[in-house]
Amino acid sequence: MDNEAPDWKFPFVDPATIKRAVVICHRNADADSYLSAYAISALLRSVSRGCEVDLATPEGMTVLTAKLAEKFPHRVTEVAAGTYDLYVAVDVGDAELLKGWKGVMQLGRGTRLLVDHHPLRDGSLYDRVVVDELATSAAEVVFGLFEASGVKPDRTTAQALLEAIMFDSSHLAIATGSGLRAVVKLLDLGAEIQEAKKDLRSEPDYGEVLAKLKGAQRLKIYKLGEWVMATTLVGSFQAHVARSLVFLGADVAAVGGETDGETRVSLRSTQRFAERTGIQLGTQVAEDVGKSNGGHGGGHATAASLTAAVGEEEAMKIIAKKLSELVGSMPSEID
Repeated sequence: MDNEAPDWKFPFVDPATIKRAVVICHRNADADSYLSAYAISALLRSVSRGCEVDLATPEGMTVLTAKLAEKFPHRVTEVAAGTYDLYVAVDVGDAELLKGWKGVMQLGRGTRLLVDHHPLRDGSLYDRVVVDELATSAAEVVFGLFEASGVKPDRTTAQALLEAIMFDSSHLAIATGSGLRAVVKLLDLGAEIQEAKKDLRSEPDYGEVLAKLKGAQRLKIYKLGEWVMATTLVGSFQAHVARSLVFLGADVAAVGGETDGETRVSLRSTQRFAERTGIQLGTQVAEDVGKSNGGHGGGHATAASLTAAVGEEEAMKIIAKKLSELVGSMPSEID
């Protein structure tokens, strides 16, 4: 990583040299990733007049994100369209989640930036990183870039940033003081909370509903010391199912399934579980289990995901063992 770069404000290189740029979300982009990328594109076009910006969504986006993309439209590409002077990866967590774009960035001659709020484990891909692990969303970090650059987002961009912050902070339930201060400033710029709540409310998707019901049908419940752990297997919507299990009362949940030849697992826990145990699901479970089993992983203290080259059943056993080691108690299944 080049720590001796000129002290430019974002994008940290001479804006006049940037003719084409691409902002890259993580695989299957969620609301925070896409809306943060949307805002970064606006900032780029403001500081580098005439810059052409693409927005990349490797392997598409979630159902909710697709709906938000209709309100906040941007030219989207899943594959590289020519060469770029600047690559900005946003809300990635793990470079493997860039999928094919990781190789594109490695081979490209343009400057490579990372804007994120996930713990940084390996910054070797990037020339410059802007990471705030205390932020509850990437959008909060992006708004900080606007402020540092002396650029005021317009009303539409402010709304996009507000909705991204609300999405990743569970409608501000886990927002920090800095996140709430950012929200107040965005409201002053014309963003509206009620509008954000409406936009983030999605109609039940048939596939999601079916996944939740099948997940409940296949549910296994364990006692892990004083904690309740729930696990299940579904073919899709693992994150939604894991979140629903925590909503039902589980302290920690792991939901796995095999997709496109790999096992994918989503992990969720309550804030109480994270605070009392000190367990960071992203670094201590997802990253460790993923990399130890032919895949990758990462995330936050209470929300994480991983991929693995082992079968779904085996992956769940490995995760249960890892959690039991961290808690200091063997799991006992509850009938």
